Amino acid sequence: MPLDVPWLSHQANQAAMSDHSIPLEILPPPPIPPPEYHKSQHQGADAVHNHYHIGQQEVPRPWYRQKWVLWSLAGALVSFVVIGLIIMGVMLKLELGKKATSGDTSAFGTTGTASSTNISKKGGNSATATGSEPEATATPFTMLATSQLASAFVKTNDAAQTRRVLIRQEDSLDLLVTEWTHGQMTHYRLRDRLDAKHVVAKPETPLALQVDDTGTIHLFYVSGTNLLSYLYQPSPGQWKAGEVSSDHGAIRTSAHTSLSTAWHNGYRASRLLVVAFDNPSQQLQLAIAGSPSEPGAWYIVDVTSVSRTSVPGQSNIPCYSLAGDLYSQDAVAPEASTQDIGRGNQYMLLAVADGAELHAWECSVDFWPPPDVQARCRQADDRFRTGSGENITLVPAPLQIAWVYLHGDRKDINGATHDYLLLSQDGTAAVREHLAGGGISRRRGNGFTAPTNIKAMSTTSEGMLFASSGKDVFVYAKRGDFWEPDVSTNVTF
Repeated sequence: MPLDVPWLSHQANQAAMSDHSIPLEILPPPPIPPPEYHKSQHQGADAVHNHYHIGQQEVPRPWYRQKWVLWSLAGALVSFVVIGLIIMGVMLKLELGKKATSGDTSAFGTTGTASSTNISKKGGNSATATGSEPEATATPFTMLATSQLASAFVKTNDAAQTRRVLIRQEDSLDLLVTEWTHGQMTHYRLRDRLDAKHVVAKPETPLALQVDDTGTIHLFYVSGTNLLSYLYQPSPGQWKAGEVSSDHGAIRTSAHTSLSTAWHNGYRASRLLVVAFDNPSQQLQLAIAGSPSEPGAWYIVDVTSVSRTSVPGQSNIPCYSLAGDLYSQDAVAPEASTQDIGRGNQYMLLAVADGAELHAWECSVDFWPPPDVQARCRQADDRFRTGSGENITLVPAPLQIAWVYLHGDRKDINGATHDYLLLSQDGTAAVREHLAGGGISRRRGNGFTAPTNIKAMSTTSEGMLFASSGKDVFVYAKRGDFWEPDVSTNVTF
Protein backbone atom coordinates (compact mmCIF):
# COMPACT_ATOMS: atom_id res chain seq x y z
CA MET A 1 0.00 0.00 0.00
CA PRO A 2 1.60 3.26 -1.02
CA LEU A 3 2.11 5.97 1.59
CA ASP A 4 0.41 9.38 1.28
CA VAL A 5 3.36 11.53 2.23
CA PRO A 6 1.66 14.96 1.94
CA TRP A 7 -1.17 13.84 4.15
CA LEU A 8 1.15 12.50 6.79
CA SER A 9 3.16 15.72 6.79
CA HIS A 10 0.00 17.75 7.22
CA GLN A 11 -1.11 15.63 10.13
CA ALA A 12 2.26 16.05 11.86
CA ASN A 13 2.11 19.81 11.53
CA GLN A 14 -1.37 19.89 12.97
CA ALA A 15 -0.25 17.91 16.01
CA ALA A 16 2.72 20.19 16.64
CA MET A 17 0.59 23.30 16.44
CA SER A 18 -1.91 21.87 18.85
CA ASP A 19 0.86 21.20 21.40
CA HIS A 20 2.16 24.82 21.25
CA SER A 21 -1.13 26.72 20.61
CA ILE A 22 -1.77 30.09 22.20
CA PRO A 23 -5.30 31.04 23.18
CA LEU A 24 -6.88 33.59 20.81
CA GLU A 25 -8.01 35.76 23.71
CA ILE A 26 -4.44 36.79 24.60
CA LEU A 27 -3.38 37.63 21.07
CA PRO A 28 -3.32 41.34 20.31
CA PRO A 29 -5.60 42.59 17.54
CA PRO A 30 -3.98 43.06 14.19
CA PRO A 31 -2.84 46.58 13.45
CA ILE A 32 -5.16 48.80 11.39
CA PRO A 33 -3.63 49.22 7.99
CA PRO A 34 -3.01 52.83 6.86
CA PRO A 35 -5.38 54.28 4.26
CA GLU A 36 -4.33 53.71 0.73
CA TYR A 37 -4.46 56.86 -1.34
CA HIS A 38 -3.15 55.29 -4.43
CA LYS A 39 -3.76 51.90 -5.79
CA SER A 40 -0.79 49.66 -5.75
CA GLN A 41 0.20 47.67 -8.72
CA HIS A 42 -0.66 44.42 -7.03
CA GLN A 43 -4.32 45.40 -7.10
CA GLY A 44 -4.27 45.23 -10.84
CA ALA A 45 -6.04 47.44 -13.45
CA ASP A 46 -9.58 48.78 -13.14
CA ALA A 47 -12.39 46.60 -14.22
CA VAL A 48 -13.15 46.94 -17.87
CA HIS A 49 -16.79 47.34 -18.76
CA ASN A 50 -17.60 46.40 -22.30
CA HIS A 51 -20.67 48.10 -23.80
CA TYR A 52 -21.73 47.28 -27.29
CA HIS A 53 -23.69 49.87 -29.39
CA ILE A 54 -25.47 49.18 -32.61
CA GLY A 55 -25.03 52.23 -34.89
CA GLN A 56 -24.64 55.80 -33.56
CA GLN A 57 -27.10 57.14 -31.03
CA GLU A 58 -27.44 60.93 -30.50
CA VAL A 59 -27.10 62.26 -27.03
CA PRO A 60 -30.51 63.63 -25.88
CA ARG A 61 -30.69 67.45 -26.22
CA PRO A 62 -32.30 69.78 -23.67
CA TRP A 63 -35.85 70.90 -24.51
CA TYR A 64 -34.76 74.47 -25.14
CA ARG A 65 -32.43 73.30 -27.92
CA GLN A 66 -35.10 71.42 -29.83
CA LYS A 67 -35.81 72.62 -33.41
CA TRP A 68 -39.51 73.27 -32.75
CA VAL A 69 -38.58 75.62 -29.91
CA LEU A 70 -36.23 77.59 -32.17
CA TRP A 71 -38.82 77.85 -34.97
CA SER A 72 -41.51 78.91 -32.49
CA LEU A 73 -39.30 81.66 -31.10
CA ALA A 74 -38.45 82.87 -34.62
CA GLY A 75 -42.14 82.95 -35.58
CA ALA A 76 -43.05 84.85 -32.44
CA LEU A 77 -40.31 87.40 -33.13
CA VAL A 78 -41.52 87.95 -36.70
CA SER A 79 -45.11 88.32 -35.45
CA PHE A 80 -44.07 90.95 -32.90
CA VAL A 81 -42.19 92.90 -35.57
CA VAL A 82 -45.15 92.83 -38.00
CA ILE A 83 -47.62 93.85 -35.29
CA GLY A 84 -45.32 96.69 -34.27
CA LEU A 85 -45.08 97.95 -37.84
CA ILE A 86 -48.86 97.82 -38.25
CA ILE A 87 -49.43 99.75 -35.04
CA MET A 88 -46.84 102.31 -36.11
CA GLY A 89 -48.52 102.70 -39.51
CA VAL A 90 -51.95 103.18 -37.95
CA MET A 91 -50.61 105.79 -35.55
CA LEU A 92 -48.88 107.68 -38.35
CA LYS A 93 -52.05 107.60 -40.45
CA LEU A 94 -54.08 108.93 -37.52
CA GLU A 95 -51.62 111.77 -37.05
CA LEU A 96 -51.70 112.60 -40.76
CA GLY A 97 -55.50 112.51 -40.67
CA LYS A 98 -55.55 114.95 -37.78
CA LYS A 99 -53.24 117.30 -39.64
CA ALA A 100 -55.36 117.02 -42.80
CA THR A 101 -58.55 117.72 -40.86
CA SER A 102 -56.90 120.73 -39.26
CA GLY A 103 -55.89 121.97 -42.71
CA ASP A 104 -59.43 121.45 -44.03
CA THR A 105 -60.81 123.80 -41.42
CA SER A 106 -58.88 126.82 -42.59
CA ALA A 107 -59.27 125.92 -46.27
CA PHE A 108 -63.00 125.43 -46.48
CA GLY A 109 -63.58 128.02 -43.78
CA THR A 110 -62.15 130.64 -46.11
CA THR A 111 -64.21 129.23 -48.97
CA GLY A 112 -67.42 129.56 -47.04
CA THR A 113 -66.65 133.12 -45.96
CA ALA A 114 -65.71 134.20 -49.45
CA SER A 115 -68.81 132.72 -51.05
CA SER A 116 -71.00 134.25 -48.36
CA THR A 117 -69.58 137.68 -49.16
CA ASN A 118 -70.07 137.09 -52.85
CA ILE A 119 -73.70 136.07 -52.46
CA SER A 120 -74.53 138.99 -50.19
CA LYS A 121 -73.46 141.33 -52.99
CA LYS A 122 -76.08 139.68 -55.20
CA GLY A 123 -78.81 140.24 -52.69
CA GLY A 124 -78.82 136.76 -51.17
CA ASN A 125 -77.42 135.43 -47.95
CA SER A 126 -75.50 132.30 -47.15
CA ALA A 127 -75.29 130.38 -43.92
CA THR A 128 -72.19 128.55 -45.02
CA ALA A 129 -69.61 130.84 -43.45
CA THR A 130 -67.50 128.88 -41.05
CA GLY A 131 -64.44 129.38 -38.93
CA SER A 132 -64.82 126.61 -36.40
CA GLU A 133 -63.33 123.14 -36.20
CA PRO A 134 -65.05 120.55 -38.41
CA GLU A 135 -66.53 117.39 -37.02
CA ALA A 136 -63.95 114.80 -38.04
CA THR A 137 -64.62 111.30 -39.29
CA ALA A 138 -63.49 108.65 -36.80
CA THR A 139 -61.20 106.97 -39.34
CA PRO A 140 -59.07 109.08 -41.69
CA PHE A 141 -60.00 108.72 -45.33
CA THR A 142 -58.29 109.21 -48.68
CA MET A 143 -60.04 110.49 -51.79
CA LEU A 144 -59.95 108.16 -54.77
CA ALA A 145 -57.55 109.69 -57.31
CA THR A 146 -60.11 109.22 -60.10
CA SER A 147 -63.11 110.24 -58.01
CA GLN A 148 -65.85 112.31 -59.62
CA LEU A 149 -67.35 115.30 -57.79
CA ALA A 150 -70.89 116.47 -57.10
CA SER A 151 -71.89 119.64 -55.29
CA ALA A 152 -75.03 121.59 -54.46
CA PHE A 153 -76.13 124.71 -52.62
CA VAL A 154 -79.40 124.68 -50.67
CA LYS A 155 -81.03 128.04 -50.00
CA THR A 156 -84.45 128.11 -48.36
CA ASN A 157 -86.46 130.44 -46.14
CA ASP A 158 -85.51 128.18 -43.24
CA ALA A 159 -81.98 129.11 -42.21
CA ALA A 160 -81.55 125.69 -40.60
CA GLN A 161 -81.91 124.08 -44.03
CA THR A 162 -79.46 126.35 -45.84
CA ARG A 163 -76.25 124.44 -46.59
CA ARG A 164 -73.63 123.52 -49.16
CA VAL A 165 -72.66 119.92 -49.90
CA LEU A 166 -69.68 118.38 -51.71
CA ILE A 167 -69.59 114.63 -52.41
CA ARG A 168 -66.59 112.55 -53.50
CA GLN A 169 -65.54 108.91 -53.44
CA GLU A 170 -63.03 107.37 -51.06
CA ASP A 171 -60.38 104.87 -52.13
CA SER A 172 -62.45 102.25 -50.25
CA LEU A 173 -65.39 103.23 -52.57
CA ASP A 174 -67.36 104.87 -49.75
CA LEU A 175 -69.02 108.18 -50.61
CA LEU A 176 -67.59 111.11 -48.64
CA VAL A 177 -69.60 114.18 -47.70
CA THR A 178 -68.35 117.64 -46.79
CA GLU A 179 -71.24 119.72 -45.50
CA TRP A 180 -71.45 123.36 -44.46
CA THR A 181 -74.43 124.26 -42.26
CA HIS A 182 -75.17 126.29 -39.10
CA GLY A 183 -71.79 127.97 -39.44
CA GLN A 184 -70.11 124.58 -39.09
CA MET A 185 -68.31 122.29 -41.52
CA THR A 186 -68.44 118.51 -41.17
CA HIS A 187 -66.77 115.63 -43.01
CA TYR A 188 -68.34 112.17 -42.84
CA ARG A 189 -68.92 108.96 -44.73
CA LEU A 190 -72.40 108.88 -46.16
CA ARG A 191 -73.05 105.32 -44.95
CA ASP A 192 -72.55 106.51 -41.35
CA ARG A 193 -75.56 108.85 -41.68
CA LEU A 194 -77.82 106.55 -43.69
CA ASP A 195 -81.00 105.09 -42.18
CA ALA A 196 -80.69 101.81 -44.11
CA LYS A 197 -78.20 99.68 -45.99
CA HIS A 198 -77.34 101.33 -49.27
CA VAL A 199 -76.06 100.05 -52.60
CA VAL A 200 -72.26 100.22 -52.81
CA ALA A 201 -71.04 102.55 -55.55
CA LYS A 202 -68.84 101.31 -58.37
CA PRO A 203 -65.27 102.62 -58.65
CA GLU A 204 -65.18 106.07 -60.31
CA THR A 205 -68.96 106.26 -60.17
CA PRO A 206 -70.49 109.33 -61.81
CA LEU A 207 -72.28 111.57 -59.31
CA ALA A 208 -75.18 113.99 -59.72
CA LEU A 209 -76.89 116.25 -57.15
CA GLN A 210 -80.08 118.28 -57.34
CA VAL A 211 -82.01 120.33 -54.76
CA ASP A 212 -85.78 120.79 -54.53
CA ASP A 213 -87.91 123.61 -53.09
CA THR A 214 -88.19 121.95 -49.67
CA GLY A 215 -84.41 121.84 -49.21
CA THR A 216 -84.11 118.12 -49.93
CA ILE A 217 -80.94 117.06 -51.77
CA HIS A 218 -81.23 114.24 -54.31
CA LEU A 219 -78.09 112.19 -55.05
CA PHE A 220 -77.66 109.78 -57.98
CA TYR A 221 -74.79 107.37 -58.57
CA VAL A 222 -74.13 103.99 -60.23
CA SER A 223 -73.78 100.67 -58.39
CA GLY A 224 -71.17 97.98 -59.00
CA THR A 225 -73.67 96.20 -61.27
CA ASN A 226 -74.31 99.40 -63.31
CA LEU A 227 -77.72 100.11 -61.78
CA LEU A 228 -78.87 103.70 -61.35
CA SER A 229 -78.98 104.26 -57.57
CA TYR A 230 -80.55 107.01 -55.48
CA LEU A 231 -80.21 108.57 -52.01
CA TYR A 232 -81.75 111.74 -50.64
CA GLN A 233 -81.13 114.10 -47.73
CA PRO A 234 -84.30 115.69 -46.30
CA SER A 235 -82.37 117.62 -43.64
CA PRO A 236 -78.71 118.36 -42.85
CA GLY A 237 -76.69 115.29 -41.94
CA GLN A 238 -79.52 112.77 -42.47
CA TRP A 239 -79.68 110.53 -45.52
CA LYS A 240 -82.29 108.06 -46.72
CA ALA A 241 -82.16 105.32 -49.34
CA GLY A 242 -84.48 105.62 -52.34
CA GLU A 243 -85.12 103.56 -55.44
CA VAL A 244 -84.89 104.30 -59.15
CA SER A 245 -87.13 101.91 -61.06
CA SER A 246 -89.69 102.01 -63.84
CA ASP A 247 -92.50 99.66 -64.84
CA HIS A 248 -89.80 97.40 -66.24
CA GLY A 249 -87.77 97.24 -63.04
CA ALA A 250 -84.39 98.68 -62.13
CA ILE A 251 -82.71 101.04 -64.58
CA ARG A 252 -79.40 99.80 -65.96
CA THR A 253 -76.74 102.12 -67.35
CA SER A 254 -73.72 101.58 -69.56
CA ALA A 255 -70.41 100.75 -67.92
CA HIS A 256 -69.05 104.25 -68.62
CA THR A 257 -72.16 106.39 -68.30
CA SER A 258 -72.22 110.01 -67.26
CA LEU A 259 -74.91 111.36 -64.94
CA SER A 260 -76.63 114.72 -64.89
CA THR A 261 -79.83 115.93 -63.24
CA ALA A 262 -82.15 118.95 -63.37
CA TRP A 263 -85.76 120.01 -62.76
CA HIS A 264 -88.29 120.44 -65.56
CA ASN A 265 -91.65 122.20 -65.79
CA GLY A 266 -93.64 121.08 -68.81
CA TYR A 267 -97.18 121.75 -69.88
CA ARG A 268 -99.41 120.22 -67.21
CA ALA A 269 -96.30 118.61 -65.84
CA SER A 270 -94.62 120.60 -63.08
CA ARG A 271 -91.60 119.90 -60.88
CA LEU A 272 -90.35 116.79 -62.62
CA LEU A 273 -86.93 115.53 -61.55
CA VAL A 274 -84.93 114.43 -64.61
CA VAL A 275 -81.74 112.33 -64.73
CA ALA A 276 -79.71 112.01 -67.94
CA PHE A 277 -77.73 108.78 -68.48
CA ASP A 278 -76.80 106.38 -71.28
CA ASN A 279 -77.97 102.78 -71.36
CA PRO A 280 -75.91 99.66 -72.28
CA SER A 281 -76.63 100.40 -75.96
CA GLN A 282 -75.13 103.89 -75.50
CA GLN A 283 -78.47 105.54 -76.09
CA LEU A 284 -78.82 108.82 -74.19
CA GLN A 285 -81.98 108.60 -72.09
CA LEU A 286 -83.87 110.66 -69.53
CA ALA A 287 -85.33 109.12 -66.37
CA ILE A 288 -88.22 111.30 -65.17
CA ALA A 289 -90.18 111.23 -61.91
CA GLY A 290 -92.73 113.40 -60.14
CA SER A 291 -92.21 111.62 -56.81
CA PRO A 292 -88.58 110.42 -56.88
CA SER A 293 -88.65 108.40 -53.65
CA GLU A 294 -91.61 106.22 -54.66
CA PRO A 295 -90.87 102.77 -56.19
CA GLY A 296 -91.69 102.45 -59.89
CA ALA A 297 -92.14 106.21 -60.24
CA TRP A 298 -89.66 106.71 -63.08
CA TYR A 299 -90.46 107.12 -66.77
CA ILE A 300 -87.84 106.68 -69.54
CA VAL A 301 -87.46 108.92 -72.61
CA ASP A 302 -84.98 108.36 -75.47
CA VAL A 303 -82.93 111.34 -76.68
CA THR A 304 -80.14 110.36 -79.09
CA SER A 305 -77.25 107.97 -79.59
CA VAL A 306 -74.00 108.86 -77.87
CA SER A 307 -71.85 106.04 -79.27
CA ARG A 308 -68.45 107.28 -80.39
CA THR A 309 -65.91 105.81 -82.74
CA SER A 310 -62.45 105.21 -81.33
CA VAL A 311 -60.14 108.17 -81.96
CA PRO A 312 -56.46 107.97 -80.91
CA GLY A 313 -55.77 110.31 -78.02
CA GLN A 314 -59.47 110.85 -77.24
CA SER A 315 -61.74 109.31 -74.66
CA ASN A 316 -64.56 107.07 -75.86
CA ILE A 317 -66.65 107.84 -72.78
CA PRO A 318 -69.85 109.75 -73.69
CA CYS A 319 -69.82 113.39 -72.61
CA TYR A 320 -73.10 115.25 -72.02
CA SER A 321 -74.81 117.35 -69.38
CA LEU A 322 -78.33 118.47 -68.55
CA ALA A 323 -78.67 122.18 -67.77
CA GLY A 324 -82.33 122.71 -66.94
CA ASP A 325 -85.21 124.68 -68.40
CA LEU A 326 -85.06 127.41 -71.01
CA TYR A 327 -88.06 129.67 -71.35
CA SER A 328 -89.13 129.84 -74.99
CA GLN A 329 -91.63 132.26 -76.50
CA ASP A 330 -91.61 130.59 -79.92
CA ALA A 331 -94.63 128.40 -79.15
CA VAL A 332 -97.82 128.50 -77.14
CA ALA A 333 -98.94 125.55 -75.09
CA PRO A 334 -101.71 123.58 -76.82
CA GLU A 335 -105.17 123.87 -75.32
CA ALA A 336 -103.80 126.51 -72.99
CA SER A 337 -105.95 127.46 -70.06
CA THR A 338 -106.20 131.03 -68.85
CA GLN A 339 -103.28 130.60 -66.46
CA ASP A 340 -101.14 129.00 -69.20
CA ILE A 341 -101.63 131.73 -71.83
CA GLY A 342 -98.38 133.56 -72.47
CA ARG A 343 -96.22 131.00 -70.67
CA GLY A 344 -94.96 129.41 -73.84
CA ASN A 345 -93.22 126.04 -73.65
CA GLN A 346 -90.50 125.01 -71.26
CA TYR A 347 -87.62 123.11 -72.83
CA MET A 348 -84.79 121.36 -71.06
CA LEU A 349 -81.39 122.22 -72.51
CA LEU A 350 -78.77 119.48 -72.94
CA ALA A 351 -75.21 119.72 -74.20
CA VAL A 352 -73.95 116.62 -76.02
CA ALA A 353 -70.34 116.30 -77.21
CA ASP A 354 -69.57 114.61 -80.51
CA GLY A 355 -65.80 114.60 -80.62
CA ALA A 356 -64.67 118.23 -80.52
CA GLU A 357 -68.12 119.60 -81.44
CA LEU A 358 -70.72 120.46 -78.83
CA HIS A 359 -74.38 120.16 -79.84
CA ALA A 360 -77.47 121.50 -78.12
CA TRP A 361 -80.59 119.41 -77.58
CA GLU A 362 -83.98 120.44 -76.25
CA CYS A 363 -86.53 118.16 -74.60
CA SER A 364 -89.99 118.77 -73.18
CA VAL A 365 -92.31 116.54 -71.16
CA ASP A 366 -96.03 117.36 -71.06
CA PHE A 367 -99.22 115.86 -69.63
CA TRP A 368 -97.78 114.13 -66.61
CA PRO A 369 -98.23 111.45 -65.24
CA PRO A 370 -98.04 108.41 -67.52
CA PRO A 371 -99.67 106.91 -69.52
CA ASP A 372 -100.77 110.25 -71.00
CA VAL A 373 -97.29 111.75 -70.93
CA GLN A 374 -95.90 113.27 -74.13
CA ALA A 375 -92.13 113.68 -74.50
CA ARG A 376 -90.27 115.31 -77.38
CA CYS A 377 -86.56 115.89 -78.01
CA ARG A 378 -84.89 117.69 -80.90
CA GLN A 379 -81.45 118.96 -81.82
CA ALA A 380 -81.26 122.74 -81.40
CA ASP A 381 -77.77 123.87 -82.34
CA ASP A 382 -78.95 127.47 -82.70
CA ARG A 383 -78.75 127.67 -78.89
CA PHE A 384 -74.98 127.30 -79.14
CA ARG A 385 -74.35 129.54 -82.15
CA THR A 386 -72.72 132.92 -81.92
CA GLY A 387 -74.04 136.00 -83.67
CA SER A 388 -71.90 135.08 -86.68
CA GLY A 389 -73.34 131.54 -86.80
CA GLU A 390 -70.39 129.67 -85.30
CA ASN A 391 -71.06 126.54 -83.27
CA ILE A 392 -68.99 125.38 -80.29
CA THR A 393 -65.80 123.52 -81.21
CA LEU A 394 -63.50 122.52 -78.37
CA VAL A 395 -59.95 121.26 -78.95
CA PRO A 396 -58.95 119.07 -77.16
CA ALA A 397 -62.34 117.39 -76.99
CA PRO A 398 -64.16 117.92 -73.67
CA LEU A 399 -64.21 115.20 -71.01
CA GLN A 400 -66.79 116.84 -68.76
CA ILE A 401 -69.45 119.53 -68.98
CA ALA A 402 -71.00 121.49 -66.10
CA TRP A 403 -73.51 124.33 -65.78
CA VAL A 404 -74.13 127.34 -63.56
CA TYR A 405 -77.56 128.95 -63.57
CA LEU A 406 -77.14 132.72 -63.84
CA HIS A 407 -80.38 133.88 -62.18
CA GLY A 408 -80.86 136.39 -65.00
CA ASP A 409 -77.87 138.58 -64.07
CA ARG A 410 -75.72 138.08 -67.23
CA LYS A 411 -76.79 140.27 -70.16
CA ASP A 412 -75.33 140.97 -73.57
CA ILE A 413 -74.76 144.43 -75.05
CA ASN A 414 -78.44 144.61 -76.06
CA GLY A 415 -79.65 143.83 -72.55
CA ALA A 416 -80.69 140.26 -73.36
CA THR A 417 -80.15 137.73 -70.59
CA HIS A 418 -78.20 134.50 -70.78
CA ASP A 419 -79.62 131.64 -68.75
CA TYR A 420 -76.54 129.52 -68.12
CA LEU A 421 -72.78 129.35 -67.97
CA LEU A 422 -71.52 126.30 -69.86
CA LEU A 423 -68.19 125.07 -68.46
CA SER A 424 -66.00 122.31 -69.91
CA GLN A 425 -62.72 120.63 -69.01
CA ASP A 426 -60.54 118.38 -71.16
CA GLY A 427 -58.07 116.94 -68.65
CA THR A 428 -55.69 119.89 -68.86
CA ALA A 429 -55.60 122.78 -66.39
CA ALA A 430 -57.94 124.89 -68.54
CA VAL A 431 -61.66 125.42 -67.86
CA ARG A 432 -63.45 126.94 -70.86
CA GLU A 433 -66.59 129.01 -70.51
CA HIS A 434 -69.54 129.95 -72.72
CA LEU A 435 -72.78 131.81 -72.00
CA ALA A 436 -75.98 130.36 -73.49
CA GLY A 437 -79.71 130.95 -73.24
CA GLY A 438 -83.04 130.98 -74.99
CA GLY A 439 -83.48 133.56 -77.74
CA ILE A 440 -79.94 134.92 -77.36
CA SER A 441 -76.65 134.27 -79.17
CA ARG A 442 -73.93 132.34 -77.44
CA ARG A 443 -71.00 134.30 -76.09
CA ARG A 444 -67.56 133.11 -75.04
CA GLY A 445 -66.59 133.71 -71.42
CA ASN A 446 -63.21 134.10 -69.76
CA GLY A 447 -62.87 130.74 -68.07
CA PHE A 448 -59.73 130.17 -66.01
CA THR A 449 -56.62 128.01 -65.67
CA ALA A 450 -56.04 125.91 -62.56
CA PRO A 451 -52.57 125.34 -61.06
CA THR A 452 -52.65 121.69 -62.13
CA ASN A 453 -54.51 119.38 -64.53
CA ILE A 454 -58.16 118.82 -63.68
CA LYS A 455 -59.58 115.30 -63.40
CA ALA A 456 -63.12 116.20 -62.30
CA MET A 457 -65.21 119.26 -61.50
CA SER A 458 -68.64 120.24 -60.20
CA THR A 459 -70.57 123.46 -59.69
CA THR A 460 -73.25 124.96 -57.45
CA SER A 461 -76.05 127.41 -58.17
CA GLU A 462 -74.28 130.07 -56.08
CA GLY A 463 -71.45 130.26 -58.62
CA MET A 464 -68.88 127.99 -56.96
CA LEU A 465 -66.72 125.50 -58.83
CA PHE A 466 -64.89 122.57 -57.23
CA ALA A 467 -61.99 121.10 -59.25
CA SER A 468 -60.09 117.93 -58.37
CA SER A 469 -56.51 117.18 -59.34
CA GLY A 470 -56.84 113.63 -58.01
CA LYS A 471 -55.32 114.52 -54.65
CA ASP A 472 -56.32 118.12 -53.97
CA VAL A 473 -59.62 119.96 -54.38
CA PHE A 474 -59.46 123.57 -55.51
CA VAL A 475 -62.40 125.95 -55.09
CA TYR A 476 -63.18 128.89 -57.37
CA ALA A 477 -65.86 131.56 -57.11
CA LYS A 478 -67.46 133.51 -59.95
CA ARG A 479 -67.07 137.23 -59.22
CA GLY A 480 -68.30 139.44 -62.00
CA ASP A 481 -66.92 138.17 -65.29
CA PHE A 482 -63.99 136.33 -63.73
CA TRP A 483 -63.27 133.24 -61.69
CA GLU A 484 -61.14 133.77 -58.61
CA PRO A 485 -59.57 131.08 -56.41
CA ASP A 486 -60.41 131.27 -52.73
CA VAL A 487 -57.52 131.67 -50.30
CA SER A 488 -56.12 128.45 -48.79
CA THR A 489 -58.36 126.09 -50.73
CA ASN A 490 -55.77 123.38 -51.39
CA VAL A 491 -57.72 120.62 -49.68
CA THR A 492 -56.35 117.12 -49.12
CA PHE A 493 -57.91 114.12 -47.40
